[in-house]
Amino acid sequence: MAPNTDIATRALVVSLKAPCSGKTSPEVAEISGLSIRQVDRIYARAIENGFDPNIRPLILKDEYLKDRPRSGRPTKVTEENKELLIGK
Repeated sequence: MAPNTDIATRALVVSLKAPCSGKTSPEVAEISGLSIRQVDRIYARAIENGFDPNIRPLILKDEYLKDRPRSGRPTKVTEENKELLIGK
């Protein structure tokens, strides 16, 4: 999924590309400012995450549009240290 798109843009893409809207990927890409490939990936990921384009009215949940958890190095800053840093 496009990592630099916010959840509102993803919701726009999914709602416009749904069959009830009748927009094609190039039309949605033009409206949203994303590439056709990004539009298709966002829509495919939403369907993969449980979005059903055939249900009326459309139901868009955050879980359909969120990024997947990413692996990476865990933070070394504890909650206690965060409070100390923010408090100063």
